[in-house]
Amino acid sequence: MKISNAVFLIFCMLSFSSLLSQNDTFTGYAIAQVNQDSIINIKTFGYANVDEKKQYSEKTIQPIGSVSKTFIGLALLIAQEKGILDLDTNINTYLDFKIQNPHLKGNNSITLRHLATHTSGIVDNEAIYDSIYSFTTMPKHTLQDFYYTYFYKNKKTTATLFSHYKAGKNYSYSNIGAALAAYILEKASGIPFNEFTKEHIFTPLQMKNTGWFHHEISLDQFATLYDEQDKPLALYSYDTYPDGGLKTTITDLSLYLIELIKGYHGKSNLLSEKGWKTYFSKNFTPTQLQPKNITAKEPNIGIFIVYFKSGKVGHTGSDLGASCIMQFDPKDNTGRLFMANEDITSHNLDTFKKLWKTN
Repeated sequence: MKISNAVFLIFCMLSFSSLLSQNDTFTGYAIAQVNQDSIINIKTFGYANVDEKKQYSEKTIQPIGSVSKTFIGLALLIAQEKGILDLDTNINTYLDFKIQNPHLKGNNSITLRHLATHTSGIVDNEAIYDSIYSFTTMPKHTLQDFYYTYFYKNKKTTATLFSHYKAGKNYSYSNIGAALAAYILEKASGIPFNEFTKEHIFTPLQMKNTGWFHHEISLDQFATLYDEQDKPLALYSYDTYPDGGLKTTITDLSLYLIELIKGYHGKSNLLSEKGWKTYFSKNFTPTQLQPKNITAKEPNIGIFIVYFKSGKVGHTGSDLGASCIMQFDPKDNTGRLFMANEDITSHNLDTFKKLWKTN
C-alpha cells in the first residue's frame, strides 16, 4: 500500500518525536564505531546548545574527562622512547623539589609507572580537588605552582594527599597523581605538556580540532555543557587539566581510537612495537604489582589505559557537564565511542546503556 508524501512526512515526524522522548535525558551526544582502518559510522543527536537550537554534530567540540589520561600515557611512552624519561625511575629525579609520602619512613620510591597505574600512594583530597576548578578560560595556577604548593610548600595539605601505603601496594584512582605524571613529562622535556601532545600526537594524527585550553580550539564549535538539571554551565578550567581537560570532537577522537587499535598490534608509527607493548602491557600480574583494592569492573591497567572485565580496552570519562566512553575489542579490532555534553548520572544511566547497546 502506498502512502502520500504528506502522510509519510507526518509519520517521520512522529517517529522522530518518539525517539526524542526516549533519549531526552541527554542534551546532545555522538556515537562512533571504528575498526583498525577507518571510521565505520558516526551518529549524532540533540543539541550542542539548546537556546540557540544548535545541533550536536561531528564537528562539535567538548571535554572528554578522564579519557584524557590515555593521552598522558601515550605521551609518557613517546618521551621514554626519546630518552627524556624512564617509567621506572624515581620521580624526584625529574623535579626541582622533593615529593615524598609523609606517612612513611625509609625507602619509598614513587615512579611514573606507579602514577600511571594509580598505585603511587597519592590520593585525591576532595576539598583540594574541588578547589582547583574555576569558571575561567584558563587554570588559576600552572602545574608547577599547583604541585609545589600542595606537595612541598604546605606540609599540612601534603599529608592529606597520601595514603599510608607504600608505592605499588594499593590501588587508589587519583586525578592529582595522573596530572603529576604530565607535569613530570613537562619538567623532563622542557616543553609544556599541551605543546608536547600537540606536536607528537594531535598533529601526526590530524586531530585538528583538539586542544587542552579554550584558546586552542574553535569556541564556535564548542558545546555548551549542561548540569544534572539541564542548566547550562559557564566555561570552566582547572589546575590539573591533563587529568580530564582535553577538548575534542567525535571525529578526532575516532582517529585516535583507530591509532590505538593499530598500536595494540604494533602497527602505529607513534611508537615502536616495543613501546606499544609497554603501553598496553597489563601491570597487575603474578610477577608484577599485586596491589590491594583493585576494582572488579576494571581489573587491570597498562600505562593509563584500562582493561575492562569484558576484555575490552580503553577508558571512561566524566566531568562537569561532560561524559565520554572509549573502548575497543582487541579480538575483532573494532571500537566504539560515546560523547555527551552532559555527565552520566543515575537519571540518564539507563538511557546510556540502551544507546550503547543498540548503536
